[in-house]
Amino acid sequence: MLSTLICVFTLDRIGRRWTLYWGSVVQVIAMAAAGGLTAAGQSNPEGFAMAKAYSSGAVAMSFLFTTSFGATWLTIPSLYPAEIFPLEVRAEGNAWGVVGWSVGNGWLTLLCPVMFKAIKEKTYYVFAAANVITIPMIWALYPESNQRTLEEMNLVFTADSIRNWEAERNFKILKEQNPELVQAAQRGHSALDPETGLPIRSSTARNMSLDVHGMSVVEDKQTFKHG
Repeated sequence: MLSTLICVFTLDRIGRRWTLYWGSVVQVIAMAAAGGLTAAGQSNPEGFAMAKAYSSGAVAMSFLFTTSFGATWLTIPSLYPAEIFPLEVRAEGNAWGVVGWSVGNGWLTLLCPVMFKAIKEKTYYVFAAANVITIPMIWALYPESNQRTLEEMNLVFTADSIRNWEAERNFKILKEQNPELVQAAQRGHSALDPETGLPIRSSTARNMSLDVHGMSVVEDKQTFKHG
């Protein structure tokens, strides 16, 4: 519980993505080390004293995992959905996020005893591998929301691709070619489509097309309205 306080001092300094990155890296190290130390303690031929030392090291690695998890992957999933969902679906999005988080944790709680009984300390290696997988997931799919308004995040998600680098490139082009659009979003204003009345996030996919070769944005008429 105390480890969650770490985010109070680091989250807005290094951002959401880097918080998840360092959490994943520390958790990989902790789980791999816990598995190795547990195996060494069980097969140690040098007597009880060394086996106890190995076991103590494995317990320390488990505490390290719990600490890093509390400071990173426990806190970000509660915050990130509220920063990326548009206003019209934010309540539903956060609710489903809690559902997914709860289902995942529930199944893990039920599955852990079965895994430890079947594969013993190799369970730690499975957890380490799972954390390795999260690193490219963050890089490819998680846009940075730190120091961005909700309206700016709407513009980030106007890209046709789910890949983060393409979304950031599209946002950069919008910022360069339509500075008034991004400035309004930075001030917390909503851009509305004059014909449909929908937020620009919804209409941009229809009214703006990104020319990958010419790197240009074709834009229909837009108006701005204070949010």
